[in-house]
Amino acid sequence: MVEHDPDELLGGVLDAVAEVVDAVNSRVAGIGIANQTESFVLWERGGGRAASPVVSWQDQRAADLCAAIGERPEAAAVATTTGLSLDSTFSAPKLAWLLESDAALRARAEAGDLLFGDIGSWLTWHLSGGVAHVTEPSNACRSLLVDLETLRWDAALLDLFDVPAALLPEIRPSDDPGARSSGALVGFEAPVAALLGDQPAALYGHGCTAPRMAALTLGTGAFVWLNVGWRRPEPPPGVLATVAWDLRATAGATYALEAFCSNAGNALGMLPALGFAAIGAGEAPDWSRPHPVVVPSPAGLGTPHWHAVDRISVLGADSSTTAVDLALAGVAGVAHQIVDALESVDARSSADALRVGGGLSAHEGLVQAVADLSGLTLEIAAEPEASARGIAALVAAAVGAFEGDVVVPPIARRVAPRLDDNGRARERGRWMDALEVHMRSGA
Repeated sequence: MVEHDPDELLGGVLDAVAEVVDAVNSRVAGIGIANQTESFVLWERGGGRAASPVVSWQDQRAADLCAAIGERPEAAAVATTTGLSLDSTFSAPKLAWLLESDAALRARAEAGDLLFGDIGSWLTWHLSGGVAHVTEPSNACRSLLVDLETLRWDAALLDLFDVPAALLPEIRPSDDPGARSSGALVGFEAPVAALLGDQPAALYGHGCTAPRMAALTLGTGAFVWLNVGWRRPEPPPGVLATVAWDLRATAGATYALEAFCSNAGNALGMLPALGFAAIGAGEAPDWSRPHPVVVPSPAGLGTPHWHAVDRISVLGADSSTTAVDLALAGVAGVAHQIVDALESVDARSSADALRVGGGLSAHEGLVQAVADLSGLTLEIAAEPEASARGIAALVAAAVGAFEGDVVVPPIARRVAPRLDDNGRARERGRWMDALEVHMRSGA
């Protein structure tokens, strides 16, 4: 189980709001919230007291429930309706688990005494003084309860997961949540002008507002988002179809394809503890030297493999292999997984360059390896926190502070590939061979 304290989270946000109010003398034009999309909380309709912890997107308590639901014929509707896989990462299975495991909680939910929402929904409800129970499509569609075509709660999915409709927030446009802050609570009144999921906000913050533009966020995991425009996509195998944003000025929602690598910062952080040497963040693999292949998958493999086994494989090591060789091969193994995700959404067809942010974008060795293995030039943002930039830009547009597309953030550096096509094909071929052994032995 992976949980957080909702009151601590709310208190931290209110403290941050108070600091901003002091800094700008209460002159606040609008509020924006970008949040982890699949994390959620239940709270009381009457007084707003939390009725559950924040259940994290990382929580896998509902894995067995997903397997059981997957055996039912109607489970085929999950992927076709939502664009997502039936997986415990998403909200509905964990919500179903909570209600199934606590009869009193279910009774209160069915009586209409409780509310459900993502973290943006929870914060907006409180900022508005309990007036607005709302969300927006980039968050709502990650619940496994929304039709990706209509962007509305789907009755058949509610039945499948046995979720009472009375729990659910109203789905509003991303730049028009229809809420205002309570002056009595925060000291000023202003519109809650924009809500977005964190990765859609990063895509917007990178200026990827046109179809076929892509962004890569490097952190604990690595996330690739590709803007595919206004028509719902049919995702390739292993790839998720989702909503980037739904704005008042457009004819409909902007859709995206998402691919992710489960292992990035988490895998790199654990390698020294396993006897792999600690190396500097500037050290990149030297493809000209003999080197083993390391498949680091402590959180399983993401797109397009969806292989959940916690396992680290080392192939091709011999008596001359050093701890430094293993560490650099570990960096390469993370980079290969990121390139697997990039290739699964065909990111190379979008542009010759890829916009990159997130805290791990400062790891020069990793980004060099990704450039080498993908053949793309990586444009590393000067400000890595693209989610904050994106939601701020959307708020500014929503309240009329500026018009047009988001301003493209300045680029700190460009990282060009060092491998030619033959070298890239050689290294990717070795990776695929190692991956086949890894997945077969870890089944």
